Amino acid sequence: MSGDGGDAVREDWDSALNRLLEGVNLDDLSIPLSSETQRVRLTFDAVHDRVADQLRDKVRSERLRRDAVLAIRRQFEEGSLVIDEALGLFVATLLEAFHGGGEVRRMPDPRDGRTRTWQVLASRAPGRTGAREPVVTVILSLRGLDALDRGQPALECRTGTPRNPRLVDFVAGSDIRLDIEDAICRAYQDILGTLRFDPISPDLRDA
Repeated sequence: MSGDGGDAVREDWDSALNRLLEGVNLDDLSIPLSSETQRVRLTFDAVHDRVADQLRDKVRSERLRRDAVLAIRRQFEEGSLVIDEALGLFVATLLEAFHGGGEVRRMPDPRDGRTRTWQVLASRAPGRTGAREPVVTVILSLRGLDALDRGQPALECRTGTPRNPRLVDFVAGSDIRLDIEDAICRAYQDILGTLRFDPISPDLRDA
């Protein structure tokens, strides 16, 4: 691991530990039961036990969160392969059959590596430039990874078209293969009337 990467990991741990310590509550050790009750004196041992008990629970929760982050990162890579395959099938099954083909481009990943974007290019209806243009965009995003984020890490997917950039949003899970195919089909339905009709089948071409 590079020095910068190690520093980032240490900073993430420091932020997480600070967050855990900020959540420790010692009020119940010293709050009087009534105005006439003498305040209980705090002792090092009592404070130690209280802090230790709370931190054990919080560290356990933090470890579970970190395990969830590792799992969601694996799912991000697996989901990327699914999207690669699904978009390739979309081009082969629909764009090549009815619109003269198309191509899939995966855009460069941002530096933080938390999003991944694909574009499908195809020829638009007559009257537009002959060059292929983006007609479908798919964005896969990691959420809830930072130490200070609340909630569980999640993998979100968005499929859009030029006129409906947020056409389909869903949280990716075990059914991502079915979900992404459904989302791409809905995007195709949204752009169908804007695509050039150039079928591969002679029967359709002569119709």
